[in-house]
Order: sequence, then C-alpha cells, then structure tokens
Amino acid sequence: MHHVNGVTRNSKVTCVWTGWALVAGTVAGYSALAAVAPPPLIPDDGDTFDLFVADQEQYDSNLYRLSSDFGSVATLVSPNASRSDLINTASVGGDGQLLAGRQVFDLNLRVDENRFVHNDDLNNTSGYGNLIWNWQLGGHLSGEVQADYNHALASFGETRDFGRDLTNSEHYFGKARYQIGPHWAVYGGASDLDVSHSLSIAKFNDFHLKEGDAGVEFSTEVDNSFGFQYRYADGSFPSTNLFTLNGISFTPNFHEDSERFIVKYALTDKTQIDANVGYYRREFTETGLGAFKGAFWRVTVNWQPTDKTQLLFAGWHELHAYLVNESDYFVSKGASISPVWNATEKFKVDLLLSYEDQDYVPQSFSVVTQGPLNAKVSTEQVDIVYSPRSSWIFSGSFKHQLRSANQAYYQFDDQLATVGVLYKIH
Repeated sequence: MHHVNGVTRNSKVTCVWTGWALVAGTVAGYSALAAVAPPPLIPDDGDTFDLFVADQEQYDSNLYRLSSDFGSVATLVSPNASRSDLINTASVGGDGQLLAGRQVFDLNLRVDENRFVHNDDLNNTSGYGNLIWNWQLGGHLSGEVQADYNHALASFGETRDFGRDLTNSEHYFGKARYQIGPHWAVYGGASDLDVSHSLSIAKFNDFHLKEGDAGVEFSTEVDNSFGFQYRYADGSFPSTNLFTLNGISFTPNFHEDSERFIVKYALTDKTQIDANVGYYRREFTETGLGAFKGAFWRVTVNWQPTDKTQLLFAGWHELHAYLVNESDYFVSKGASISPVWNATEKFKVDLLLSYEDQDYVPQSFSVVTQGPLNAKVSTEQVDIVYSPRSSWIFSGSFKHQLRSANQAYYQFDDQLATVGVLYKIH
C-alpha cells in the first residue's frame, strides 16, 4: 500500500527521467501549451535588455484530465468545478544579455497572472526566472552555469490530485568541457534540484535530486562524434513519505546510475543522426525491493530537405517519470515526427505527431496500490508563430491528446486551443 503519515493514499501526482537526464517538462504549469515568449537571445544580439508584455487566451476541453467515466466534475472536484474552461494569462517579463569578453550572461524573467472563467479557485500567479553564464577560459576550457526557478500550478495531466497545487522548482546546474586536442574532449557536470508542493496531500512528493555526469568525446569532423558518458543520481523524499511494499515500510529514497554510448553523425549535409544506447540501474537505499535494471536507447534524425522545411524523427525506449511525482516511474516506448515550415522570416509552422506506450514498472507505487498499469498516449499538435515586426509576436496553437489505459483513473481525452500576443519593448 501507499502511505503518507500513516494514511493509505491512492492518488498520484507525476514527472522526471529519460534514462540518464532530467526531463524539465510540464512542471512549468497546468497547460502543455506554454505562454507566448520572446525568441532566445544569441551572442550576435550583443548587450541588450528588453521588457515585454503579453496576453494569452486558452480553451481547455478537459481541464482536470478526467475520463468520461467519472461523470459530474462538480461531484468529484468541487460544487463550482467545470470540466472545460477558458483561461486568460497576462504576462510581463524581460530578457537580457551581457557580453564580457568570452563570457556571455543571459537573464530571463517573467510573471504570469492566470485567471479561470469557471474554476476560479485555481486562479494563481506563476513566475519563472533563469540566469545562465556561458564561460570560456583560454582556447580549450569552456562550460555553463545555470540557475532556474519556477512557480506554477501543477498539471492535472500529471497529478491525480484535483486541488490547487502550486509547485516550486529550483534547479542549479553546471558543466565544463576541456578540448584536449583537435579530436578529443572530456566533460562533466553536476546539478541540484528541489521540487515542492503547496497542496498538503501532495507534499509527500516533495523531492530533492542530486546528479552528476562525466564523459569523453572523439570527433572525426565538425558534425561527427562518438562518445561515452557515465551518470549518477541520488533522489530523496520527506522522511514522513512512507511506502509499504510486500509488508516492508520505507522512505523511497533511491540511487541510480547509467552508462551510455553517444553517436552524432551527418549522413549528408541535409541529414544528421543523433543516437545513444546504454544501461540503467535504480535501487532504493532503504530496501532491496523495487529495484529496476534495463537497457535504454534513443535515435533522432534531422532531415532538412529545403532551406525552409525540416523533418525531425525520433524513437526511444527509456525510463521516464513526471517531475512532480518521482514516486511513480515507467518504461516509455515511443516515436514522434515533427515537420517544421519556415515560410518566411516572419512566419513559422510546427507540427508534432507522437505516440508513447507507458508500461509502469511493477514496483511503481501506483501499481502496488491499484494493480498492473499500462497507458498509451497519442498527441497531435500544431503551433503557428507570426512576427510582422521585431517588437510583435502573434502565436496560435492547437493540441489534441488521448490517453488510454487499463485503469479508468488514468484515462483522458483533451483538446487545447490557444492564441497569444507579445509586445517587446526595445
């Protein structure tokens, strides 16, 4: 059974791994469609700092990501709850860049005021901050230091708690690379992540993660390289977060490590392949139960048939979880295709089609509580961006996601439609 402070718990929250690296996905808010944002700065932009204001309107057909079998949302969630809703997000922020010799500093800040027409108990203020230092010493040593902070409403597609759960995510990351010669390089990095919840019944999934990696790379040409990487991680939960598995109670702190081989290869000047394969191990530090071992891989093909079109193909077999609930994890097998059309410098269209099979590991706590769990998620999404002037960005998105499962609790069908506008003050 799954216990929190001695109380049996059947709900889940959800978000984390790709076998070797953290997936910083939808902890950034309830919506899978991000608010309109200015394009990232590049060194060619020079020293700059710009403010922006933005507004976004979104229609969500299934806000709480519920199966139709659940009937009335008002009965399940609250008397005033509505299955669908209109959400307005008003934003203000700024981004800046400072060049100091070979050092590049980037700063990104934004605050979002989110208002729901029907489910107004979910109204909230979210925010994001990001500071990056891309550094270089001499001609051989370079790296990056980064700090991120995110405060947002947790996604109901990841959490099965239907209250107002505002999550805080603090992530600190650093990496360094040393170019030994024209072909060989070594690199390494470390990071620290804290995730916390405001909703009392979700606080059992407050989570602290420490991880690091080291690797070596051999380059034959600019676009071709072969490498090997080792990664480790330690995850910890609140001491009150007790689970019971096969009659043994323990806090689900874990250690994991993995090795992977990495290949980047240009078949032609228009086709590049990025692939990796490795082996992954996770074990709990307080019990021998619940361990997982297995191989993982991912292949991505980037094909650019013309100057204005691009096709991205991806396939993977990895271990995943959701960032707001590391206590559940699953083997993810999937594929995606993403055509991109840069019609002009001012108009761009992206399309995403993806399919994922989520086979929850038998020792995952949702499985222990409710039995074997398998889910299949299909996604179709289109994004349109139009920027008639450097100060204006107009965006539109539509997303359909269908999640089928052998347990009705984890099923949903949802449609999201979004339009937004941003004005950048130069």
